[in-house]
Amino acid sequence: MWRSWIVVVWATLASLAPCWAGGSESRDPGLSLADCLQAALEAGPQRALIAADLSQARARLEVARAGRFGEASYTQIAGLVNEARGDAVSSPNEQTDFFDGLGLFTRLDLDIRVPIYTFGKLSAALDAAEKGLLSEQARGDAARAETVLETKRLYYGLLLSRQLSYVLEDMLENMGEAIEKTEKRLDDGTRSVTELDVLRLKIGRAKFAAGVEEVHASTRLTTRALARAIGMDRGDDLTLAETRLKPVSFELGTLEDYADDGARGRPEWRQVVNGLEAQEARVKLEEANAFPTLFLATGIRYAYADNRDDQLNPFVNDDFNYLQPVGVLGLRWNLNVFGNRAKAAEARAERDKLLAQRQQAESGLRLEVERAFVDVGRSRATINAAYGGRKAARGLLVLTVSNYDLGLGDGEDLFEAYGAYTETSTDYFRAVHDFNVAVAELSRAVGRELLELEY
Repeated sequence: MWRSWIVVVWATLASLAPCWAGGSESRDPGLSLADCLQAALEAGPQRALIAADLSQARARLEVARAGRFGEASYTQIAGLVNEARGDAVSSPNEQTDFFDGLGLFTRLDLDIRVPIYTFGKLSAALDAAEKGLLSEQARGDAARAETVLETKRLYYGLLLSRQLSYVLEDMLENMGEAIEKTEKRLDDGTRSVTELDVLRLKIGRAKFAAGVEEVHASTRLTTRALARAIGMDRGDDLTLAETRLKPVSFELGTLEDYADDGARGRPEWRQVVNGLEAQEARVKLEEANAFPTLFLATGIRYAYADNRDDQLNPFVNDDFNYLQPVGVLGLRWNLNVFGNRAKAAEARAERDKLLAQRQQAESGLRLEVERAFVDVGRSRATINAAYGGRKAARGLLVLTVSNYDLGLGDGEDLFEAYGAYTETSTDYFRAVHDFNVAVAELSRAVGRELLELEY
């Protein structure tokens, strides 16, 4: 009896040895989940595009603000002109004397137009630009939230692949030891084992070996994907701070705790709302284009040529010597009535389209929160069930190994015990992975980080 207990304790310690060894050896601390998220946000491939779109939106806003100050232009020319003396009654020069007494002349025009009343055109353009900038910022936030979710999936996926690799490699090693023991017993003439037991164990080991290769390939691909997401050229130097896949520390509240945040907290919702308000402003702008614009025009016109006499008679037109200050009220009116109506109708149709999209987004985002909430609860229940199955399979494996070592079991029992433990362990770690991803998707759905992460 005491020998049986020694075998049971030895098998249990052997199954726990890899865990102890992994925690005791000194290693690089590696990247935590927060580190990967921070790096992904800084090195994301969409970051430059988002920044460019925001710059364009800010530029449109500055253009709309500048519209309140009106328009100004300055033009100056210089050249050569023929000499002209006298006045409109008598002159020693002829009109055709193009090259006689050439001299320099200059002419400048300063034109300033300031809007006084625009029937709402300026305020509508400014409002549309401001809301457009807010909508663009929300679109950037949505892209960053998608980057966070995708990085979490890759991080948890890599931990899952490595964890399954540990499990399968451990089982592969144990199966190899079991085959050696069985073959030794068979050579010693032990009747409790047969050639059939050896064959069953070898078949099982071959399946484990194939599974190990598949998991290794998946690990390599996931490592490269995560390395690319966080801005690393290759994944060879990628080390994670966590070596085991564990459920994230998260306390699930009630659906009411997240349902209200789902629509209002999401950047997609802010993007739709601000986009709709921007389109409302564009509708007002197109409707205001049917009315005139009252403006103040001011400036100065000046010309001077030294080789020409200045004409003091106000009825004489002189293009080369004059000083004319300007200060008038003006009215500009686009009388393209049918074109203005068509543009306004087009803007209203686009507004109605965005209004329908907002209604769909509100219900869709709420449904997404409910779905993510249900997935978190379901995956947590799956973890509890899988943990119980894994614990039972571990006990079955320990007892089967001890009975087999004592000659009380056959190879088929041992093969089934190894398979049951591997399957339940795989199910457990997949359930942990699904739970962590479900929490990440719930964070995405409510528009805020639900874990204690700083990035």
